[in-house]
Amino acid sequence: MNTVCRFVGWARYMYGSAILGCAMILLLGCPQLIPGGGGGDGNINGNDNGGGITDKNFVGAETCQLCHPSIHDTWSQTLHVGALEALEAIGQGGNAACVGCHTVGFGQTDGFVDKATTPYLAGVQCENCHGAGGEHARDPLNTSFTPVVSISADVCGACHQDTRHPNFEQWSESAHSAVTEAVAEDLIEGGAFVNNCGQCHSGDVFYRARLKGETVAEDAFVGLTAEDLTPITCAICHDPHTRTGNAAAPDTDRDYQLRFRQAVSPTPSNTIEDATNPTRFNLCGQCHHARDRTWASTSREPHPSMQANVYAGEMPLPEDNPEPLVLSRVSVHSFATEQCSTCHMYRQDFQSEEAPAISGHNFTVNNAGCATSGCHPSSEAAVAAQATLQTEVDTRLEDINARLGDPATWEYTAGGGPDADGQTAISDEIKQIRYLSKYIANDGSLGVHNPDYVRSMLDKAEELLDQIGS
Repeated sequence: MNTVCRFVGWARYMYGSAILGCAMILLLGCPQLIPGGGGGDGNINGNDNGGGITDKNFVGAETCQLCHPSIHDTWSQTLHVGALEALEAIGQGGNAACVGCHTVGFGQTDGFVDKATTPYLAGVQCENCHGAGGEHARDPLNTSFTPVVSISADVCGACHQDTRHPNFEQWSESAHSAVTEAVAEDLIEGGAFVNNCGQCHSGDVFYRARLKGETVAEDAFVGLTAEDLTPITCAICHDPHTRTGNAAAPDTDRDYQLRFRQAVSPTPSNTIEDATNPTRFNLCGQCHHARDRTWASTSREPHPSMQANVYAGEMPLPEDNPEPLVLSRVSVHSFATEQCSTCHMYRQDFQSEEAPAISGHNFTVNNAGCATSGCHPSSEAAVAAQATLQTEVDTRLEDINARLGDPATWEYTAGGGPDADGQTAISDEIKQIRYLSKYIANDGSLGVHNPDYVRSMLDKAEELLDQIGS
C-alpha cells in the first residue's frame, strides 16, 4: 500500500494528476519507488541526499512536493527558503541560538545537523509549521499521521519573537490577539452571529469562510470555551506559502506575503452595497469597513468599524433617500504609500538590546511613520498637528451632543434612547445629527483618518442644529 501511495503522489507531481500519471506509467513503465530504488535515499530523484521518503522523522520539503507541488512551488519563492543563507550572510550560520529557527528540526531526532550532512533540511520548510512529516510520508492514507494545520499565532510566534523580530510579543499586546468575552459568548452560543459577526471577530470564521470558502455551521463552536477560539492571528493577514505582491513598498527582497493589497484607493461611494463591500478596500479594510446602518437606522448606532470608509470619504446612505449629507472627500492621508500601515505599523530594525526592533504589530500609532513617509517634517510636528486636530474635533463633538440635549430623547434604542415607537417621533434632522456625531466618534481617530471629511461632517451637524434651533 505504501508503495502504491507513493507512486500516486509521484505521478501527480510528474504529470499533474494521479489519473493521468497512472496512464502515462502504463505506457512508459514504473520507476523504482520502493525504499532504495532510484537512489540511495529511497526517493525518485536519483541522488543520495537523504531527502526522500525514508524512515526518518523529518523528510524535507522535497518529499512534500510529491503530493503538494503547487504549494511547494509558491513556497519556494518566499524568503523562508533561504533562511539559513540569510543567517550565514551575517556570520551567524553556526550560532545554535539562531539555527533552530532557520532550519528544520534542529536539535531533534533526524533534524538538521549541518549543510553537509542534512542539506535538505536547510531553511524554513513545511515541517517547521506542520510538524515532522516522516510518518505521513510513509503512510499518507493514515489520518492519524496527517500533519497539523493550525492558524494559531503560536506557530509563527515560535520564531518571530524577541528583541530582533518581536512580531509575536507586539501582536500579543494588540486587540487582535484575543476574542473578546462578549464575542466569545455569542460564538459559543451559536446562531446567525457566527457568520454575520464572526467573520471579523473570529480568526476561525474568517479563515474558513473568507479564505477557504467554507460554510461555517452556526453551532460550530458550541461546547467550546473562550480559550479554544482563535483570534485574528498572523495567518489571517499573511499567506505563509506565497509571495503575493500585495505589499505597497516592501523592504529589499521582502514581500510580507499579505493576503490582500496593502494600499487601495477606491472611488468614494455612498451606497450600502459599496460601503459594506470589503473587496473595495485594503488589507485593514477587509474588516474595518461600515456595516449597513445609515442615518435612518434607529436601533443601533453605526458599527465602530468604518475606518476604511472615513478614509475614503464616504458613508452608507438609505436606499430610499440617497441624498448625501456631505460631499465625499478623499483623505489627504490616502497618498501615504502604505496607507494605514504608515502610522499603525511603523517598523524599525534592531539596533541594540536597548533599542530593539519595532515590528508594528501592536498597531498603535507611531508618529515616526508620519516623518519617514515624507508627510510631515518631523514626528514632533506630526504630534502637534494631531493634537490640534483632535482637540478641535473632540470639542466640537461635545458641543454637538450637548446641544442635542437629554440622550434619552434622541439616542438610539440600544444606547438608552426611545423604543421603536418613540424613534418614529424623532425628526430626520436629529437622526442625521446623531449619525454624523457617532460616525465621527466611532471611527476612533478624531479626524486623523480624513481631516477635511470629518470637518465637513461637523459643519453639517452644526448647520442642522442651527436649523432646528438647538
